[in-house]
Amino acid sequence: SVIITDPVSGTAHVAFYYLPAMQRFVLHVARAAFFVFPIVEICVCFGISVIDDETVLLQRNIGAVVKSPPARPAKESDDRWPILVPLRRESVPVVRNGKTISFKTSYSGKISIGRPSQDFRVVFDTGSGHVVVPSTACMSESCLVHAQYNMTASSTCTAVNVDGTVVGPEELGDQATIGYGTGKVTGEFVREQVCVGGGVGQAEACVEVGVVMAVEMTTQPFKAFNFDGILGMSLDGLAVSPEFSFVNRLVGGPSGSGAAAQFGVFLTGDATGDVGSEIALGGYNTDRVLSPLSWVPVAKKELGYWQVQIKEVRIGNVTLDMCKDGSCRGIVDTGTSHLGVPSKRLKDFTSALALDRAEGQDCRDIDGPSVELVVEGFTLSLTPKNYMRSLSPPPGAASGVQDPLAGKSFGAPAVAAEAALGTKAASAAYASNLKCAPRIMPVNFPAPLGPNIFILGEPVLSRYYTVYDWQQPPRIGFGLAASPQNGLASLPKPDNEDPDEHHNDEPVLEVFSLVQVSLTVSVVSYRGPRAGAPRAVSGAAANAYTDPCGVVAPPAIHEEPLMAL
Repeated sequence: SVIITDPVSGTAHVAFYYLPAMQRFVLHVARAAFFVFPIVEICVCFGISVIDDETVLLQRNIGAVVKSPPARPAKESDDRWPILVPLRRESVPVVRNGKTISFKTSYSGKISIGRPSQDFRVVFDTGSGHVVVPSTACMSESCLVHAQYNMTASSTCTAVNVDGTVVGPEELGDQATIGYGTGKVTGEFVREQVCVGGGVGQAEACVEVGVVMAVEMTTQPFKAFNFDGILGMSLDGLAVSPEFSFVNRLVGGPSGSGAAAQFGVFLTGDATGDVGSEIALGGYNTDRVLSPLSWVPVAKKELGYWQVQIKEVRIGNVTLDMCKDGSCRGIVDTGTSHLGVPSKRLKDFTSALALDRAEGQDCRDIDGPSVELVVEGFTLSLTPKNYMRSLSPPPGAASGVQDPLAGKSFGAPAVAAEAALGTKAASAAYASNLKCAPRIMPVNFPAPLGPNIFILGEPVLSRYYTVYDWQQPPRIGFGLAASPQNGLASLPKPDNEDPDEHHNDEPVLEVFSLVQVSLTVSVVSYRGPRAGAPRAVSGAAANAYTDPCGVVAPPAIHEEPLMAL
């Protein structure tokens, strides 16, 4: 108990008791009354340095809330983990001149936000740091064709600023603009309950975390895909603050929940059959890995990426001289469809891996050189079955060109092969329809992340099961995946397989990357009352800032780039 007394008279004014029999905290104020609180409502205060109780409770999130009976035995709780979330592989056709010339792919699973729950399909993305979903205030095409989050319909929603302070009903809120390898999102902040799992025979884990509700989303790549948003799984360094990191909130939950500070990713690639992709939260699925895990430490963890040091790169029996100075690293990214290589060395890869094929031959079955990435204590080895496109690009099409970003080179994957190789070189490399092309893309990151940076996307992740260990120091585990691509064609589907799960056998894959490349926060310097003008305005007022509630106020914004690569 805690008793606060008058220093002169010694009279007790406030007493705070814990009654084990009632499992309740009791607050006694002077002689006036007793106030009884259930444990769950007040125990979040403990372990926090108390400066002002009310301020602390308003500014900080509670830890992970796992929906389970309060008195559940520890062992029984442990059996609930890991929580397995089925992922659907989606292939979206890229059409030019009325013909499908390629496909771009993504993996997404289901989550719910708020109470009552609002359901969304999101990419579980290890290369970015925020939970992002479209808002009902967003009028972008990409938002209107997807599920949109309605903050006014949720009883658990609180509008907040980037520092966690609550946005009052007559105040403006901060904004963030997040740049990805392909695409950009601008959004505002709420503190909300995000839930994963809850399938047949599965528990549901719910976390209170900062969410970015998008008020603008670029057409590419978001409009074309069926997923609604992104659930970033990176380290804290890519989030505006740890309170906005889903993984941070999940592993920072109540002790004794049984959840390990890990998650595991199993991607099937373009394999057909009965095996479904999945992400495991609070541990990993041992049934999806064939070999013991090899643990590799995360390099430069302060940057926020799940990246590893690459000591050597080999194509066939030839060792490239690019990593001798220790500058090579690889970002392990579930949101990228290709193997990204440093743009200056792209020709080394294309010249060695672009091979002739027989008519009708699947390029994945061709006899080609292996690509080996040597990391600490382990070698990632890819064969044509992993890195090659299934068939040749159509005549006149280069190796995966995405028009909106063609020719651009900005701290992100430069996703147009024609732009990187030069139109003539690209045309020469793929002039024949009997030429096999690898699934690689040029990456152009400046220091401190680049310039010798690789992105280990689907070609790597469909061969290796990966486990992401959040404990300090963070590390990544690699083990051969129990997938059809590795010779196992008859593994059972998970019990909670998504009925919408499907696989496509596509001729070509288009570049798709959600690796986070920039983050700019617009901080409101004036937090006073807003004008009560209607949302639809014209003239000078049209340049005023509008918020999701439909209120307009003079722009008083300070933009602060927290991250720009």
